[in-house]
Amino acid sequence: MIERVLLTVAALSSVAVSEPVKSGQATAEWVNGATAYKSGQSFQTGIRLVVNEGWHTYWSNPGEAGSKLKITWTLPEGWSASEPGYPVPIRFLTGDLPGFGYEHEVIFPVTITPPPGATGSADLKAKVTWLTCNDDACVPGKAELSLAVTEGTPEVTPETEKIAKFEALVPKSLPGAELTVKEEGSQIRLFLKLPEGVKTDPAAGEVFPATAQAVDHSKPFRFEKTEGGWSAATTKNEYAEGPLRELALVISNPQGEPVTVVWKSK
Repeated sequence: MIERVLLTVAALSSVAVSEPVKSGQATAEWVNGATAYKSGQSFQTGIRLVVNEGWHTYWSNPGEAGSKLKITWTLPEGWSASEPGYPVPIRFLTGDLPGFGYEHEVIFPVTITPPPGATGSADLKAKVTWLTCNDDACVPGKAELSLAVTEGTPEVTPETEKIAKFEALVPKSLPGAELTVKEEGSQIRLFLKLPEGVKTDPAAGEVFPATAQAVDHSKPFRFEKTEGGWSAATTKNEYAEGPLRELALVISNPQGEPVTVVWKSK
């Protein structure tokens, strides 16, 4: 009798992890941070990639080569999925090509929102594609993942904390930040001013260009504290066409959440 009750409870609960799919040089899963959903209330999930040893996959700006993770959703009517969040990457070389991405394990957080009035169970589906590379080869991967969710009172799952860990590494916009960009030939000079009360220290974190083919991916740079703000200098990407019109930078933050600052030409 007890076993039968437990089976019934399990059947009525949302799936915490989809069936893992091995493809290319990585394994993909869709992980769920809630045991159930409430109509109209968003809940956190994530696409997890476990990358084989010696290989890497890519950030939203992959660098001089590579391709970012892509998702095609098939959701019930009225349901929606956010764009995947891309945690702060690491730098690496694929042969002699500089790139940005991830090794070992990464979760790309995705917020799912059921419509008002949603009831019962729902099957969520996602087609995921990615690229893994090492110094010798690049191998694409793909997976068709599904997540079964059920209406009820949401509680945490074994995946909740793991999703939150990577969600904290997804850069957030910094309202009031002012980034100035000045081109001097092949050199780019940057000046950053933050609103008062912001605790972020741009000099403490690494800087990653979220805008592709804007700055030289092979030359890391950092901000330095100067009078009235922070300054940095870097080199323009050799493939950039004409003057820069936009530049988004991600700044990691060892003491807190990473941030994104954006400049657009007037």
